[in-house]
Amino acid sequence: MRIMIGSMTLLLLLSACSSKTDDLHMDRLKKNKTAYKHLQKTQKAQLYDGNTTKAFVTATYLYPPSKRRSGEENDEAFIVGVYSDEDPLNQIGKAYHLTLEGEKPKGILSLPKESPSLNEMPFVTEWSSYYLVTFPHTTRKSFSLVFEHINYGKKEMLFSKVAKYTESKKAF
Repeated sequence: MRIMIGSMTLLLLLSACSSKTDDLHMDRLKKNKTAYKHLQKTQKAQLYDGNTTKAFVTATYLYPPSKRRSGEENDEAFIVGVYSDEDPLNQIGKAYHLTLEGEKPKGILSLPKESPSLNEMPFVTEWSSYYLVTFPHTTRKSFSLVFEHINYGKKEMLFSKVAKYTESKKAF
């Protein structure tokens, strides 16, 4: 009898603690839902000179599948953050170049640090420069964004319009 009462008490305590923890995590998830969605579409790349990082870039693909209608062709848009220890302006189009499947950007708009667009981004630092970069529409479901510098080479970041990971319907 004592063991049963002790077990019931332990289960009651554990269930009470876990529900509070779960509620805390759910509240955090609800508050940061947009940032978590953007995190799934964010890639990073670094360019090196030997073992030294010379440039660091983060790119977040802004693909709103629910807002596109059948047959509608919207530009492919990214928010790109660039940091370089050599170039205080970190400018895309000057020392650094971006291409999407070999195509140059249609537009590059510098974003100020206080831009509302940056509030929802998962990685924003004070020492990076941020841009809204648009490319012509592509019908491909997955594609690569290439970050390049004339002296330090290039890195490829892979993006997808569909989920990268899907759950299996099979029972194990």
